[in-house]
Amino acid sequence: MASNSNQLHKNLHETQWLLQITQLIEPNNLQTALQTPTSIFKLPHTITNNNPHLYFPHCIAFGPYHHFRNDLYHIELHKLHNAINAIDSFQLPQLNQIVHQLEQLDIKIRSCFDSFLEIGPEALAWIMLLDGLFLIHLLPISNNEKDELRRLRPDLVLPSPFPSFVDQKLYSCLIEGNLMTQDEIIKDILMLENQIPLLVLKNILPDNYGNKLDLLFFKFCDVVSLKRLPPHDIPEFMVYRGYTDLSQILEQSHHLLHFLYLLIMDTSSSPERPVGMALCSASLGVELLNVLASVLQIAFLQQLSEAVGLIQTLFGLLGRAGSSSSSTDQDMNSPPLIPSAMELRKVGVQLQGNCLDFYDSIRFKQEPRKVCLELPTITINDFAEVVFRNLVAFEAATNLNPPWFGYYVALMSGLITTANDVKILKQERIIESHSGSEEEVVKLFSGLRNVLELHQQRYKSCRIMNMAELQIVKDINYYYESCWKVKAKRLVKRYVNPVVKILFVIVVILLIVVVVVGTFCGWFGCSRILHVVSGLSTS
Repeated sequence: MASNSNQLHKNLHETQWLLQITQLIEPNNLQTALQTPTSIFKLPHTITNNNPHLYFPHCIAFGPYHHFRNDLYHIELHKLHNAINAIDSFQLPQLNQIVHQLEQLDIKIRSCFDSFLEIGPEALAWIMLLDGLFLIHLLPISNNEKDELRRLRPDLVLPSPFPSFVDQKLYSCLIEGNLMTQDEIIKDILMLENQIPLLVLKNILPDNYGNKLDLLFFKFCDVVSLKRLPPHDIPEFMVYRGYTDLSQILEQSHHLLHFLYLLIMDTSSSPERPVGMALCSASLGVELLNVLASVLQIAFLQQLSEAVGLIQTLFGLLGRAGSSSSSTDQDMNSPPLIPSAMELRKVGVQLQGNCLDFYDSIRFKQEPRKVCLELPTITINDFAEVVFRNLVAFEAATNLNPPWFGYYVALMSGLITTANDVKILKQERIIESHSGSEEEVVKLFSGLRNVLELHQQRYKSCRIMNMAELQIVKDINYYYESCWKVKAKRLVKRYVNPVVKILFVIVVILLIVVVVVGTFCGWFGCSRILHVVSGLSTS
């Protein structure tokens, strides 16, 4: 039976492949396919395996990659119901007519995806229509329109029937039915494999609504963006950071995630940081002092179990002393990209957040009285990890050069290695706010550090520069290495630490001897033995 199923799948696959080849050899079709940019990618398993929930939709499939997953199929009735309602609200023609129009764009739509789609033109058109209308109705996630704005700037207000969030019956149906949460919906919308081509959205809406997609996209991105975007209710909104207006950004975008990427870029197992022996010795020294206090309080009739416990603890300290020193040596052989925020502050580097254009906001300035590293001010919200990972994946998969967003993530991953680093970046307004604890932010960037390495390995054919070859990285590391504090620290590690380790081992061994002797005397009475011995010597 399984063999018959496999054969049927093979036949269907070959049939669809032959249909597409026949379609492509018709006049102009191949040229159309070649000229359509590929922008929606199936990510390699090496990247998605460890955290599939950050790359694969949890609740809603948009587009063909996850459409036929059984666990997401229960939403299909909601999609169809929403599409039927959209006929009246958007004054659309019958759904069959729109499907026929989309079938004429079959080659362009398929060219947007990097993987072969084993479905026919009609099925693909239906998927695009139902998912596209569903996405449009889910994008309004905030209601910040003001009556005064509606009167003064009607061009900046989404027209009816674009629903405001408070009137969002679709959200109420999905959330109150315990099908999903709002955050889960938003995260699914942001995933690279779950994007709907912009050309589809433009073709399923009438012109009077399609020309508002830039505003609809912007309002959604304003909620989820890592970087603060300019408010949409000021006149300067339409003159946006080097672009004439948002419509030009939309024209350069291939889908919603690409639009978010352009907005951010054009606005103004994880490795641990090297641990110095001083920090390590201080930690072990605290335990050593605690054990010493316990030893001094042992009575002569102390139970043997207490002594054994103390000896086990001391032997554990010996083992940890050896492992900590070896791990320090290993860390020194593979240092991070740049020193952490705390390490930079110790050598006098000021950290500063700014709201300049993304390209101008990453600067390392060395002045006679001030050395400063400037970075964009960002917010770590509930969607940050999904946004970070999928934007990095989009940048790598599309071979964007230079990969500025990847460079920025690499710098932040180098700066953040402990919770104290996060606190420093918050003080300096590089991180404006964050959801969760400082430790969770550390975990986030530790994971991103691993993701960057995986992308570097996966996309070796891309012209991605070695992060360490960036001029700003060279400048930061050169300044750090030239500081006398760092040189002194290296000197201590090389010459003083071995002596400290030897002394530490000697002290631990002496304490073990003290515990053994104290226990022996508790059981056999050393005072009586010493009294007899002293009596014999005097006689």
